[in-house]
Amino acid sequence: MKRRNFLTTSLLALPILSFAKWTDFALRKKMGKSLFVRASESRYFGKDTKSEANFGRCIISSKDTENQLYIGADVERSNLEKGGPGLHIHHQDDEIFYVISGAFLFQINEEIFMGKKGDTVFVPRGTAHTYSNPYDNNPGELLIIHQPISPSLEKFYQVFSKIGYMNDDMLRENFEPEVLTDLMKNNAFVGPPIDIDAALKKLKP
Repeated sequence: MKRRNFLTTSLLALPILSFAKWTDFALRKKMGKSLFVRASESRYFGKDTKSEANFGRCIISSKDTENQLYIGADVERSNLEKGGPGLHIHHQDDEIFYVISGAFLFQINEEIFMGKKGDTVFVPRGTAHTYSNPYDNNPGELLIIHQPISPSLEKFYQVFSKIGYMNDDMLRENFEPEVLTDLMKNNAFVGPPIDIDAALKKLKP
């Protein structure tokens, strides 16, 4: 009898639990709006623009997601020259690399490895990392995701997409002091770029 009562009570509770979950889902704050971004477009800070960038474009902006998500993609000219940024740390955001096509070098702390089509690299915030295009005229393509992202880092990507890697003087020329301060506070370079020739020699089968 006790078992029957327990089962009956449990079954009667299911609709209530289901309703509670539905109510929780329905009351969640709707974030942003649905988007359709064409291959020729970019969305830095939530604005649709024609992508005329040399090194990358934004396809989902911080403005689209209340600073919770950023997705960047390569453009046709992104990987004409081999190279990549120095070893660095993002203190506030996780970063994800997805190799759409081709091959790229990645470094996580001291480990260097080759990522190929279909591979994913997840970098938790606070982890030293970098990546590099190992070949001139590389036909490969990367998708880069940050979660969350600060406006100052998106601003960096917006400028980088047009002029590429910047030295200290170029950073001061292209960013307001408060933006640059926030950028340096939350993103730190801690080592050199990947030595491509040495890495390829070591990784060669």
